[in-house]
Amino acid sequence: MSGQAEVHSIEALKDFRAALSLYGEDALAALGAVEAEVRRTVVWLHQDRPIYWQEQIKRRRERVASAKADLFRLSLQKTPERHPSRAEAKDRLRIAQAELADAEKRLTLVRRWQPALQQALLEYHGSIQRLKDLAAIDAPRGAALLGRIVEALEAYVQLQLPAGSSGSPPSDGHQPALDSIAVDILDQD
Repeated sequence: MSGQAEVHSIEALKDFRAALSLYGEDALAALGAVEAEVRRTVVWLHQDRPIYWQEQIKRRRERVASAKADLFRLSLQKTPERHPSRAEAKDRLRIAQAELADAEKRLTLVRRWQPALQQALLEYHGSIQRLKDLAAIDAPRGAALLGRIVEALEAYVQLQLPAGSSGSPPSDGHQPALDSIAVDILDQD
């Protein structure tokens, strides 16, 4: 520790203390918001999407079965005199099969992304821990230390110079009151 600090404004220290406290609160609030969004994403990917796509697969299989039944009925209606067009029924079947394949593909993708999301979350939580500690522990501790420093400096400013003093520090440049205050403040931390 150096012997002296040159403080020009106690108000600046008070402002910095307030800003540090706000930073800690804001950082924790932002991390809380991110954590809530992460939870929503996990629920969406692990619960909502699989249920949704399984339901879509069920419905789309029913559409494929219905389109196949329509096509079969048209083939039964074919007689030597009557040839109903099956092109529209074939198109409906082709579209229904494509929609079913799309739903099955999407369910597969959801299942593939689930472990990838879990891995990303582990990495995120590991990398964010230092910021959480800074906001939750270090910022309040620093603000408390700044509070003690401000109190000590204000007490020092209130000290009266001895009568007959010229208003300058002692000739040896030593300021016993400030040095002992600084040591006391740092010892409390």
